[in-house]
Amino acid sequence: MNIYVLIAGILSFIGLLAHAFIGTRETLLTNTGFENKTIEKYWYQEFMAWHLVTADLFLSSVLLILISITNILDDKKTIAFVFALQYAVWTLASLIVLLTTTGRKYFKELPHWIFFLVCSILLFYGMNRFDT
Repeated sequence: MNIYVLIAGILSFIGLLAHAFIGTRETLLTNTGFENKTIEKYWYQEFMAWHLVTADLFLSSVLLILISITNILDDKKTIAFVFALQYAVWTLASLIVLLTTTGRKYFKELPHWIFFLVCSILLFYGMNRFDT
């Protein structure tokens, strides 16, 4: 069992639940009617992208938990590495958006990057600690 990867998988699953239920409810609150079809189209495009992240969190949580406690899949190190990179890029992208836009005023209220960073660190550390 790889405890570091398991913790990252569990955190991903918790993130999935928060994203799917709390975040979706909050996102739906922004659908307050549309001035025109272009704004409506953009809202639905953003809402679809929202669910793509939910799908990513689902896939990462399932695969990370699976590779941390079973031997069903080969090349666990590569799988952990790919998700470590994903979380590292999400961390970087979140920080860039928050620090280079007027969104920086919400820095403390949008701490998602901390979650991504913790998962990335756990995975980079744990990817070399699989039992052989």
